[in-house]
Amino acid sequence: MPTDDDLTIVCTFCGLRHDLNQVAGMPGAVTIEVGPQVRRASTAVVMSMVAVVALAVGGGLFIAYRSSMAITSTVQQATTLATQRIVETARALPPSELATSTSFGWKDVATEPPPGGYASFEPVAALPWALAIARGWASDAVLTRIDVGRVAATGVVDLAGEDVSGYRFRSPARERRWRQETDAGSKSTTTTELMLQLKGTTLRALVSGDSRDEPEAPAPASLPLPALLERARTGKGFGDRPFYGGYMIHLPREGWAWYFRAPSGDSFPRVRARDGRVYPY
Repeated sequence: MPTDDDLTIVCTFCGLRHDLNQVAGMPGAVTIEVGPQVRRASTAVVMSMVAVVALAVGGGLFIAYRSSMAITSTVQQATTLATQRIVETARALPPSELATSTSFGWKDVATEPPPGGYASFEPVAALPWALAIARGWASDAVLTRIDVGRVAATGVVDLAGEDVSGYRFRSPARERRWRQETDAGSKSTTTTELMLQLKGTTLRALVSGDSRDEPEAPAPASLPLPALLERARTGKGFGDRPFYGGYMIHLPREGWAWYFRAPSGDSFPRVRARDGRVYPY
């Protein structure tokens, strides 16, 4: 109970007098006791937040991992496919596999050397050999052209240099199929033309697809190059050179004919293939 001096208080229970002057200027301190339940709740909240963060980070890492694995798998598949294509392109094909080839790149052909070998190649004598290869691609293959890159005046073709020699064939049956597939609205993969190219001791093939509607040509008829060049050099306007380049094609009104040029670029009158006569015949 307070007394006249309002700065002291007497306890009615024990009778002690308390002087308030000693505690009036002291700051008060508040102490909060946290019970076990509150501490457990706080811990649970913190653990929940940690779990949420860990789940988010883990999920992101998992997604990144899956994405990286998918990219790695795609790259591996692309690399494997590219490697297979390189191996397939590098593999020498037997003539029979040319029939199903739809890749338009040059491919080595696994075959026996031409008659006389590569060192003494003569394209007219080797025509049955080339035709047999072409018939492996298409049973109705017909010759459209012979090319010689560098042939000596003696008629022997040099395959060891940079120039190439070879044959071209077409297939009327494949051309009809190509037109039918194209007219039906599909992108035809049927090949209609075959090129054979000789260089060094390698024979390469190139297939392509289109339809040129060329007139049917008769079976090729030509003198062997040694005899043909010997006769041609006696004709008017045909120059005597140590080497020539040239090609043979079929002319509708004249038959098979050879065109020759010198390495310098000089050209000469065409030569009829069956008898070696120089134009005008």
